[in-house]
Amino acid sequence: MIVAMYEALGGWFWMLLGLLLLILEIFAPGVLFLWLGIAALLVGLLDFAFHISWQSEMLAFGFLALVSVFVGRFLLNRFRTLETDKPMLNERGKTLIGKEFSLAEPIVDGQGRVKVLDSYWRVNGPDCEVGGKVRVIEADGALLTVELIK
Repeated sequence: MIVAMYEALGGWFWMLLGLLLLILEIFAPGVLFLWLGIAALLVGLLDFAFHISWQSEMLAFGFLALVSVFVGRFLLNRFRTLETDKPMLNERGKTLIGKEFSLAEPIVDGQGRVKVLDSYWRVNGPDCEVGGKVRVIEADGALLTVELIK
């Protein structure tokens, strides 16, 4: 039954599949269904133009899907602009490099804590008393490396 319906629709099967994939792209995250939908539409056009066999249609869809995904990813990566007014938004520790703070807890055996606004950060650095002035020289996640300010 499915094969008979597929054969009866011919190129319209691929056009409908392409439109369905393009509609699915609206509701799904990412951009994958867009490229598959374009490939299906192209196979439908090929079938209308050349009346190719179903085996050739499947091979053409596989090939065009791969090509459209790779070309699409290349174009998206090439023309995507990631300029923002907060380039280190998700790397908060790196925004602290070069800034000076007072120690909230002493640095003992190279480990201590510093208060930054409303949160505490772990620090590595030379031993120092509470209230000592330090400058952040490196950030690795939530761990800051500091130096003493004389």
